[in-house]
Amino acid sequence: MTMLITVRAAGGQIASAPVLEPSSSVTVVGAQTVTQVQSTVALQITTPLTVFYGEAIDGLAQVTANDGSAVTGMVTFYDGTTGFCTLTLANGKSCPAGSSTSFGAGAHVFTAAYSGDSTHASSTSNAVTVTVMQDTTSTAVSISTNPVAAGGSVVYAAQVQGTHGAAAGTVGFFDGAASMGSATLDSGGRAALSMLMMTPGTHAITAVYAGNANSAGSTSAELDEVVMASLAASMTMLNVNADPVVAGDSVTFTAHVTGGTSVPTGTVVFVESGTVLSASTLNAAGVAAWSISSLSVGRHSIVARYAGDPSTAPSISGVLDEVVNTASDGFTLGESIVTVVAGETAVVPVKVATGSSFAKEISMTCSGLPDEASCSFASGALKISTMGPRDCGTTTPYGVANLPVAAPVLAGLLMIFTPKRRRAMRGLLTAVCAVLAMGAMAGCGMGNCTDLGSRPGSYMVTVMGSSGAAAMSQKVKLVVTP
Repeated sequence: MTMLITVRAAGGQIASAPVLEPSSSVTVVGAQTVTQVQSTVALQITTPLTVFYGEAIDGLAQVTANDGSAVTGMVTFYDGTTGFCTLTLANGKSCPAGSSTSFGAGAHVFTAAYSGDSTHASSTSNAVTVTVMQDTTSTAVSISTNPVAAGGSVVYAAQVQGTHGAAAGTVGFFDGAASMGSATLDSGGRAALSMLMMTPGTHAITAVYAGNANSAGSTSAELDEVVMASLAASMTMLNVNADPVVAGDSVTFTAHVTGGTSVPTGTVVFVESGTVLSASTLNAAGVAAWSISSLSVGRHSIVARYAGDPSTAPSISGVLDEVVNTASDGFTLGESIVTVVAGETAVVPVKVATGSSFAKEISMTCSGLPDEASCSFASGALKISTMGPRDCGTTTPYGVANLPVAAPVLAGLLMIFTPKRRRAMRGLLTAVCAVLAMGAMAGCGMGNCTDLGSRPGSYMVTVMGSSGAAAMSQKVKLVVTP
């Protein structure tokens, strides 16, 4: 209660307070007789005479002298017989903050007592009764986890709020009509109770503040706590769309969570060596994805951790090693010389540098091939296809002469170089061979089609590879045999 003390000038009085005119007090000090002037203390309560606990009670005391002279000394305020504030008599003096709200519920009789001074007698004010009623309160309850799996831990918290002041005491927590336990309110009106919820089903939770002498009790609204059956086991699988990759390339990690009778929900975090790299929410299919293009060069061991949901237990994937290589372009042909029979296909292995852009996408072309030959690239190999001779009515292969004609010609040529032959025979044979040679020229090639297909021989083939903006070439020697 704040008591404002005001000193009036001579003759100053409070109209509502009675003016007392007793005879002056006489005090004997040693051999001298000192006459003290009678004083009067008037106490006025300026707030309502009925308040709730926690509301302020304010008032003031006025001390006057019968002769109007200035008074000095001390004033003490009492609640019944208990003094709760003493002030030096001076205009505007007030009791400490908080003293006006410290009165408990019940009837309080307030007085103010003046100590007197050397020339003024002491006195006590009129009594003023103030009734303090219990404060009204409200209680709310909250739940840390809802729903929760059977056997899971839940923290129930209550907040009790006084209408005019802080509440104190205990709060009981109830599951329906059954008590779960109680907890003491802290200075902020909060209390909490941790429980293991074992029984599946819906539980009606309330918090009941018991109240005390100064604060009335109150009960929270019901809050339904759903306790699920035991958690279903889950499994988390982690995949990546590319491995290895080149530094700067985007790579996507995909986690697929399965388990229980329904699709798991919640969050998956992607972790490397205990450090969380990213978090992603599962979609309707139980899949969470994370893409990144800033992984450093080296080996990264990634795992996916599923946090679980109210019906599904957490799980963690196996370790997935992702290799990030330094960007470098290049490929080499596995052979420098290849031999192929006309009409067949030569296969040349292609080796691509690890981490090269050619490892992602590559196309190849060839130049310097024999007639009617082509090349193609697929599955890490270059294929050079040749064309054999056409079927023009003969099965004679490349390089083999028409033997029925060639034999007489050969015999004639041998006879030309036989010694000791007559000159006439020599001339005759020359003429015959000439005729036979002309026949060979006119008939031996008919139907052999040796001017078609990939001709036998050696060819230096240039292989050009390209991937995006990168391009390079390699050479291979191609030997075509009949």
